[in-house]
Amino acid sequence: MSINASNTVDTASVTVDLTKVSSDQSQRDYQFQGRIMNTSQFPTTTFTLTSPVALGNLPAAGTTVTANGSGTLNLHGTTRSVHAALSARETGRTIQVSGSIPITFADWNVSNPSGGPASTNDHGIIEFLLTFEHA
Repeated sequence: MSINASNTVDTASVTVDLTKVSSDQSQRDYQFQGRIMNTSQFPTTTFTLTSPVALGNLPAAGTTVTANGSGTLNLHGTTRSVHAALSARETGRTIQVSGSIPITFADWNVSNPSGGPASTNDHGIIEFLLTFEHA
């Protein structure tokens, strides 16, 4: 990530290793890694910022600022333009950035996770939390 002197994030790229995703249920993890996300073929997902995000004045500690980020998301072998709702907050020595990206499974060639007794919608939300520390 690159932040310039005018408190604008110019570049950012985040890659997640989907083979490390786990829950409290091994059967759910098995379905996620196999039938749903096929992590042996598509082990990572990457979000890349495509437009600068203006942060404005840096907030006081504990204050949350919000912004929208535009970028591309590569998921399950498909790359599409997306918008992420972002929130950032300074917490002592760190800055935490959380965000969410709504997705429709079919747009990404992802099998609907419904199966057995579980039933889901045709869409979901990718949520993330990044913690940054001053070097």
